[in-house]
Amino acid sequence: MQHGIKRINLSEEAKRAKLEKDKAKIVEYKQLSEKVFSLRDDEVYSFDALKYTSVLLKMNPEFYTIWNYRRDILTNLKYEQEPDNDYAWWLSYDLGFLMSLLKKFPKVYWIWNHRSWCLFELVKLGKVNWQYEFGVVSKLLELDSRNFHGWQYRRFVVENIELESTKKAAPTNKSDESSVLLEIDINEFKYTTEKISKNISNFSAWHNRSKLIPKIYHLFQALDSPNEKYPEVFEIFKSPQSILNHELELIKTGMYMDADDTSVWLYLYWLLTEKLFIDDLNKSKKGRYLSLLKEELHIVEELNKLEKDDHVENWDNCWCLKTIVLIKGLIEKEEKGATNPRDLLTNDIKNHLRTLIKIDPLRKGKYLDQLEGKASIIPTI
Repeated sequence: MQHGIKRINLSEEAKRAKLEKDKAKIVEYKQLSEKVFSLRDDEVYSFDALKYTSVLLKMNPEFYTIWNYRRDILTNLKYEQEPDNDYAWWLSYDLGFLMSLLKKFPKVYWIWNHRSWCLFELVKLGKVNWQYEFGVVSKLLELDSRNFHGWQYRRFVVENIELESTKKAAPTNKSDESSVLLEIDINEFKYTTEKISKNISNFSAWHNRSKLIPKIYHLFQALDSPNEKYPEVFEIFKSPQSILNHELELIKTGMYMDADDTSVWLYLYWLLTEKLFIDDLNKSKKGRYLSLLKEELHIVEELNKLEKDDHVENWDNCWCLKTIVLIKGLIEKEEKGATNPRDLLTNDIKNHLRTLIKIDPLRKGKYLDQLEGKASIIPTI
């Protein structure tokens, strides 16, 4: 098994049959590519040319030159048809074609890119349906909740729904506009919570959450009575510190569930380095941010001890140790105001980096750069 796909061991006869079939496909692909390029060079922008690009893109959806030619065909069909309704039909036709491709190739950038182009063309005609697109991407994320392209596209669709909603609502003041946007963003926040509760390893859901949190906080601040409409959510968002406390508690569960989960640790990095939280902690009480870092350091060190006890060779947990290095670096920065990567390197941190070279040899170069001060131990999130 690899990535959930069962390996199939073919007999020699089956291998030969597959090879012959593949050869025929390669010949067909080359001939079709030559035909489509010839049509493009001759500036042929017909429906037949569009059909040829469809066949070719089904064979290779990453053929970006053909996507460019396809857009040229659609644009020229627009000028050949009257009225504009015909162009809207062609764009809708293409959206259907793209949907069939996305079911088979959900992680191909060029398909998502072309879909965005079609939608912006429909925007120009005043015929776009962002709610339908929202349903499409929601369905695709149900099939694969960790598809980065799907999450990126969802943010794109939501941004346009927000834009459309504020125009329709025609808010008379800033508070009204914030109320319209807040409802959309809170639903997205709840959606990330739902996805994370089903799969703690959903990096894209954590990432989306990091984009939503500052936005929702500032929208609540713009409301006249922020605690009335969403009292439960407002309890989390009433201050940066309440958000931070809530998220740290949530992330602690993930850390103890799976100490090797990259998603959880990267989200913790964001929580500990986000300006919204740092500024609030330092403003509310001097030294509060430093105290928080020390508290989190203690938690991670305790977890690392448990992980070492469970390891056959009593090794540190790689992610725990990397996080210990980060937090100790942040403490050095906060206590001494150090900014140069070399100034953050205490003997303790250097020893941790040497240990990381042993237990994580694939990233040896990175740790050596950090040891020499060529790279910072505090990453940019």
